Amino acid sequence: MIVYLDTSAALKLVVEEPESAALAAHLEGVLEEGDRLVASLLLHTELHCAANRRPDQIGHGAVADVLSTVALVDLERSDLTTAPSLAGRLGSADALHLATALRVNAAVLVAYDGELCAAARAAGIEVRSPAGTAP
Repeated sequence: MIVYLDTSAALKLVVEEPESAALAAHLEGVLEEGDRLVASLLLHTELHCAANRRPDQIGHGAVADVLSTVALVDLERSDLTTAPSLAGRLGSADALHLATALRVNAAVLVAYDGELCAAARAAGIEVRSPAGTAP
């Protein structure tokens, strides 16, 4: 099964937040099950830019550790043309993540952004936002 990791979730792996432990445990389980953790190469850019903006909170080493567990796929022209036609009021980056998740046939999207989660559900993708205990 393909599990798509959005930036809203990945950031919780490099900045301690209330959901961080539950998310880390959930993703460990995903990998142990043999499922494939995937994200657009956009995740690489967004995480490193976040580290550049908040160097006291986010280290590039922590970003590299997170990215090493994710299969990054290139954005394709079809992602760029599909993104604006998706349901919801998504920003560009979220729309690109969802378009990529759809293209790679992700069964699950791990995210914490409400608009993105709603749009993913509307597109037929299961959404997980682990908090407190892993689902």
